[in-house]
Amino acid sequence: MKYLASRGLFFIHIPKCAGMSVRRALELPGEVDFSPVAADLGLTPAEAAEVTERGRGFDHPSLGRIHPAHLPLAALRDAMPATWATLTGARSFALTRPPRARFVSALMQRLKEFKDAGAIRTDDPAVAREAAHVCDWLATRSGPFTDIEYIHFARQVDFTDLDGARVVGALFPVTRTDALADWIAAETGLSMTIAHDHARRQPKGWAKGLQPAARFAGRRLMPRTIKRALHPIWTRSGAFADAAGGYGALDLGAEVEAFVADHYAADAALHAEAEARVDAA
Repeated sequence: MKYLASRGLFFIHIPKCAGMSVRRALELPGEVDFSPVAADLGLTPAEAAEVTERGRGFDHPSLGRIHPAHLPLAALRDAMPATWATLTGARSFALTRPPRARFVSALMQRLKEFKDAGAIRTDDPAVAREAAHVCDWLATRSGPFTDIEYIHFARQVDFTDLDGARVVGALFPVTRTDALADWIAAETGLSMTIAHDHARRQPKGWAKGLQPAARFAGRRLMPRTIKRALHPIWTRSGAFADAAGGYGALDLGAEVEAFVADHYAADAALHAEAEARVDAA
């Protein structure tokens, strides 16, 4: 989430819905206000900005280990009163995405972030295995959750609706950030370009064998600063391609596919609503 106080604008960042691109576009000098989150977390605004933007996690006394940028509305209402009051008093918006593509994207991030998988391909057998594990975990949950290791699999509607009522004011599909920019300009006077430049990259088939050596060099032979500088150059090289292009061809198995379609049915309707809203504008 991100709040621009002088504009009364609140962005609800649904995980794996192009949120990094929007947050970067909203990173305007003197505009972003982290004081509501800071008050709720018992931090200074600078500390709240760090834990919210960097995503390393925060140990909340009642919610447990959380990612402060990704909190469903129920958690904001129940455990983040200052942030909740700010949200409900602001112009709010969110981006939505087709549920299956989002689920696969979340799988890839989970494997990298929590399973030390590196830049694996979507056709790696580990992806389908992890999909089954995640579905088993989701099947045990009866409502919104904040667990940091699974928050990217939370339903999109848990970030837009609460107790059957819509809370977030405006919805846009991830493919129409141009429409979002137009809406922000009309609502607040801010003119911006929202570049979707955070797409995940994966090694091409012929380059898959290079990954173990590259990973070893990055972890054992390079200082962290050099590794961070080289990583974007490496992933944008000819050895990599955009990962999303392979999501549709990924075979997750009939059981997982059925679970995903059922579990995220409300998200599919939400995304269709966002698309229809933009098309009708």
